[in-house]
Amino acid sequence: MERILFELSKEHPSLPMAEALSCLKAEGVDFKVLDAEDSFLEVLSREADLKRIASRLSMTFHVDKLLFSSPPNVEEILSRARRKEINFEGTFRVSCRDRRKKKGNLKSIDVERKLGKVYKKFGRVSLENPDNEIRVLLTDSRWFVGIKIAEVDRSSFENRRAHQRPFFSPISMHPRLARAMVNLSLVKMGERLLDPFCGTGGILIEAGLIGAKILGGDIKKKMVEGCKINLKSFGLNDFEIVLCDVGEIANLFGKVDAIVTDFPYGRATSTNREDLSSLYPRAFEAIADVLRQGRRAVLALPSVDAVKRCSEEMKLVEVHKYEVHKSLTRYISVFVK
Repeated sequence: MERILFELSKEHPSLPMAEALSCLKAEGVDFKVLDAEDSFLEVLSREADLKRIASRLSMTFHVDKLLFSSPPNVEEILSRARRKEINFEGTFRVSCRDRRKKKGNLKSIDVERKLGKVYKKFGRVSLENPDNEIRVLLTDSRWFVGIKIAEVDRSSFENRRAHQRPFFSPISMHPRLARAMVNLSLVKMGERLLDPFCGTGGILIEAGLIGAKILGGDIKKKMVEGCKINLKSFGLNDFEIVLCDVGEIANLFGKVDAIVTDFPYGRATSTNREDLSSLYPRAFEAIADVLRQGRRAVLALPSVDAVKRCSEEMKLVEVHKYEVHKSLTRYISVFVK
């Protein structure tokens, strides 16, 4: 077991850490949390398990094998670096990310240069294409030095945004949020994940890319056909997408291992003219019926009242308030049956 550091994105107060912990649980990795703040998660785990975890993550920058940590002081981190022997083959570079609230006069490049001088006895510096990357994370409470195990390809999520897909709808959440919701569901490769309000398929794309068996339904034929087009455009051909009402999902799909969906809300959303006050209770009952015992539903809901109503059907595990913009707030809610 080794000390592992997740460099969290801080793009949301609670989702990055919740996603990292969920990925560890979903993949059945043995771990123990050692320390955590909004910018990092430190765990005791095995390095061999972490590349698969990193391939799932959306709200983390890097996963590192931790060499050591120190108080937030330049001389202290340099002293510990001199005392800590490291072993790697080939070239290296030092990369520093500064997440301190008050940065002062010290710059990231200064830290990189100072540590680079310490570590040059172990290998040759290559800034462009190194064989190894020594990662430095500066926080207000502690400074960390580690060797990069994996880097999350965050640009790939930008390439899957709604306007990049062949079938477009402006009502679509960001792929990073969709992936985080999928990860919160604890779905494993090969398990069945259902989105009963699939729309253009944003959530199902992210689920399919981590190897889940993807199922979807929507009440609009245009969305069903568009969803299929979008899934195929990302190389996802093993799916079941049907035209249906949410009340039909149990008969159509049987029991599923996870449900992840963004509930319809507002005037722009098609609900077949059904009032949300009747649609939501029906949907909560249907979701609780189709979900396997002990498994999770991750729902993006528009209000605290909706979260409370769903809690009557399933046990609420956690809620993450997500402000999309000034007039739109989602409550990313995790329930277990």
